[in-house]
Amino acid sequence: MQHYTQAIITILALVNPAICAQMFADATRGQSKSQQYKESIKSVLTIATVLLIAAFAGTSVLQAFGISLPAFSCAGGGILIWIGVQMIISAQRPPLPASDLHSTSSHKTTGLVLFAASPGTITGVITVAASHHDALIPYTAVIGVAIAMLVLLGVLMAFIALSKEQKEPTMVKKMITSYMGVIVIAMGAQFMLSGVKNFLF
Repeated sequence: MQHYTQAIITILALVNPAICAQMFADATRGQSKSQQYKESIKSVLTIATVLLIAAFAGTSVLQAFGISLPAFSCAGGGILIWIGVQMIISAQRPPLPASDLHSTSSHKTTGLVLFAASPGTITGVITVAASHHDALIPYTAVIGVAIAMLVLLGVLMAFIALSKEQKEPTMVKKMITSYMGVIVIAMGAQFMLSGVKNFLF
């Protein structure tokens, strides 16, 4: 039971539903609640698919390309840094006209998927799954991913239900987005430094 608890906590910490909710808010600004519900389900299903593939075949894929987990973690850190920088830049940008919101929102959820299913998260899932290297099904990783995705979907659904219709982000929301961007950059730097350390030592 302890292994399952550790797996759930690890994957939840890497997915980070709080930051995902902020990214989702920015990505779906201007959409109706029904559109947001559909977008949240689609995003969570995409993230779950990527992480489950990583749980079942991640190690084999990396070995096939001759990529080590530390190198993959280092690359994932670079992607997280890029996402964090984009969050800070988007917070400083003037708001888009209402007519442009619907045409761009669906594409902007890609950043959410890249964050939640980043190489850093995939590395964590593969590490958890490695404890079942002799088993056909990595139960610990699968259950960890399933529960983490249920929590993420619950957080996004609650955000949609409690949020008010607002066309332009307030100064507080811009500050929160910038702060979250800094946290994502720090997470990326941590992944990169850990990857370099494990690779060299």
